[in-house]
Amino acid sequence: MIPLSRGLNPHETALAEPLDPGEPPFELLHGSPSYINVLDALGAWEAVRALRDHTGTEACASFKHTSPAGIALGLPSLPGDEEFLDSGLLPPGQLGRAVVRARSTAPKCSYGDFVAVSGPVTTEAPLFAHAIGVIAPDFTPEALAALSCFNGGRFIVLRGNPAGPRSAGSTPVPETLETAGLRLTRSAAPLSGFAGGVRTETGTPGRPEDLAVAVTAVRHAQSNAMAFVVDGATIGIGMGQQNRLDCTRLAAARARTWQRRHHPDVLGLRFREGIGPAERAVWRARLAEGDLTASVRAEFADVLLHPADAGTEPDWSRTPPLSGVTLAADNHFPFVEVVELAARLGVTQLVTPAGSTDAGALRDACAEHGMSWVVTGERFFRH
Repeated sequence: MIPLSRGLNPHETALAEPLDPGEPPFELLHGSPSYINVLDALGAWEAVRALRDHTGTEACASFKHTSPAGIALGLPSLPGDEEFLDSGLLPPGQLGRAVVRARSTAPKCSYGDFVAVSGPVTTEAPLFAHAIGVIAPDFTPEALAALSCFNGGRFIVLRGNPAGPRSAGSTPVPETLETAGLRLTRSAAPLSGFAGGVRTETGTPGRPEDLAVAVTAVRHAQSNAMAFVVDGATIGIGMGQQNRLDCTRLAAARARTWQRRHHPDVLGLRFREGIGPAERAVWRARLAEGDLTASVRAEFADVLLHPADAGTEPDWSRTPPLSGVTLAADNHFPFVEVVELAARLGVTQLVTPAGSTDAGALRDACAEHGMSWVVTGERFFRH
């Protein structure tokens, strides 16, 4: 039995009890997690384990409110990433690169996030600053000591169990929810590969790493879920809306913000001394989003080395274009409009489960915009 610091709200109490005391999903090494922290940790842990098993590359997932804010593989960084990520020299190892890339998908979301990594934490501890906790297969004593000092000593450190109930080859464990006097139970067998196989409806599939990250992202986000991915990392995730178009527009807005953060005027911002990397990244994202109110511009001016820069709006037509982007959905696309929106953001690979009632029109739209369309065998709703 693990006492939790609170339930979903501060006035609630909560406990976590392993179904199998001999095989708990994690060991609490430091801190006092809340109910929502545990949900985020378990969701992120499941995502990175699946991605690492499938690709053979170290992975990181940043979760907030039970959905991914960013997921990435530790692929080699591209030229210019150091400036874009606002973190100086990037980590040389796969694990560190995965952390930086996942948590830079949406800096405003990955602030107070729960982070999961697929490999042991050694020298990467500083990369988890401004998170609320981390789950990993293990930690060096030095890393554990450093992490334990974060967040005023309240940072949560969990050692994940690689042999838990959702591990590859494990016996499926039903998922049970008790609410309003009713017990709901569903089979929760982990999906293998890409949910019953993959076929190509049109075109030639793109990078398999991007396909893997995109499918992992929508599998672990609240439905409806859409994810834009490039170079093995998410750049925009939309989830939790009641219709797929709203989810697409949310994901696209976040991807466009990620794109605009590459604008030379955004990269060229200079901050006054004492403004750390995480805060700088958030301000760059806020400028890239646009529509700053007067009070926010005043705050923005206060953190800049040259306050007058806060009143200058970049010429967004100079934003470097996106290309080679993958867009995945947790269910089929019901509208051709989704393809048209995707084309504006450089999407060349769509990934959906089978079942669209308008497959012919979607196929024609993909061909018109030069996109491949990869179809998986099953949908993966998550609530």
